[in-house]
Amino acid sequence: MMIKFSQVSKKFAIPPSRRSLTLFRALSWGVNNQAVFKTILALDKVDLCINRGEALGIIGPNGSGKSTLLRIIAGIYKPTSGVIQVEGAAVSALQIKISFFPDLSIKENIFLFGAIKGFNREEMCKKFDKIINLSGLSEFVNAEARVLSEGMGDRLAFAISVETAKEILLLDELVLAGDSKFREECLRIIREFKKEQKTIILASHDLGIVDDLCENTLLLNKGKALAFGKTKEVISSYLKLLER
Repeated sequence: MMIKFSQVSKKFAIPPSRRSLTLFRALSWGVNNQAVFKTILALDKVDLCINRGEALGIIGPNGSGKSTLLRIIAGIYKPTSGVIQVEGAAVSALQIKISFFPDLSIKENIFLFGAIKGFNREEMCKKFDKIINLSGLSEFVNAEARVLSEGMGDRLAFAISVETAKEILLLDELVLAGDSKFREECLRIIREFKKEQKTIILASHDLGIVDDLCENTLLLNKGKALAFGKTKEVISSYLKLLER
């Protein structure tokens, strides 16, 4: 078993309005000095087992908990309750993107992330050209990361993730949202990962891609796991859910 969720839940507490933090602190205290928060249950007692070398799809409506689940596997979030076991290192394009240092150059960010993941300089030198070629950012190698557009950041994060993922690759919708050429290259690389028996977890609204790439799929809705099993069967359950 590569990844196991046992009754995993994740709650978020959010302020009741969009007031500034100072105003919120001044106005949001209720009886007994208790701050008034709205609680959102992003994941609700999810049980899940993912085998080594499996390509798993995660589908569901917006706000169903797909990104939250990926972030828990990546270690960005900790579950509020329950237990998660991850055997091996997980690399997430989303995790990479939010960890870019805006004042460092693209090249410096690439080598820094590689060092964090345990690669030495010689190893990253071998990966560097592949990362730049895939991301299409050869003209921006020495530019500060702050100049990257959303799309450029997504491409760079994906390129770094596929070159540094040793065992588990986590992918979300943004990775496949680029232009057609980049999208096709992403799909080619994902298929190569499957051949190498690496574990892939893909959260997407594109049911065609999930059906093409993933043997099994998890359906989430309002944080609950509604279905898990063969991809075609789970997609059928999802389409019935959308018809309600």
